[in-house]
Amino acid sequence: MGTNNTARTVVITLLSTALAMMATPAAMADEPKVLYLTFDDGTGTDTETVLDVLQGFHAKATFFALGENVTRNPAPAKRALAEGHVVANHTWSHKDLTTLDDAEFDAEVDKGTEAIRSIGSPSNCLRPPYGAVNDRVNQKIKDKGLIRKLWNVDTEDWTKPGADVIAKRIVDSPEGSVVLMHDGPTDRGQTVEALKIALPQLVQQGYEFVTLPPC
Repeated sequence: MGTNNTARTVVITLLSTALAMMATPAAMADEPKVLYLTFDDGTGTDTETVLDVLQGFHAKATFFALGENVTRNPAPAKRALAEGHVVANHTWSHKDLTTLDDAEFDAEVDKGTEAIRSIGSPSNCLRPPYGAVNDRVNQKIKDKGLIRKLWNVDTEDWTKPGADVIAKRIVDSPEGSVVLMHDGPTDRGQTVEALKIALPQLVQQGYEFVTLPPC
């Protein structure tokens, strides 16, 4: 009886292992791939159009807005929040934080925070202009209770290389990438067209587009 029970246990264990191995690839295939789309320097004249494109693909994004632009043009930022996007701080006027003294630093960051709070954003995320940081800047950001957020894929859309080029850089982004684009302050028509090219391809590949955690 003991031998039979042992044999039965071995068979059951092997079957369970085989079934688990068969199920794992299917389960993994069902898991969506993720990209984090982010937009800097808004709000701008093309922010609403960017939102229109994102809405068409059920895509969510994180907008790192300049305080002076949000104050001058708050409607797109309010719409972004209403549609489930994140509006986060990109400082007040896009100054390099590594070049500022303490008072200047506080003014740039705090006024940016006040601007996004004024349109209802609770985000505590900050993207330093140019991605320029050093130990002092990192510590001051932390001391303010903010979370620094950079990127790992730069589409360089601000150079206006053409919509096809920008689209390829988006599509070629590794899974889980934080992709940098711009929705302001000047004409971002190429970025809009690039999204129209890239998002359908990525959706077909099984991608979802979500906001940056924990912003």
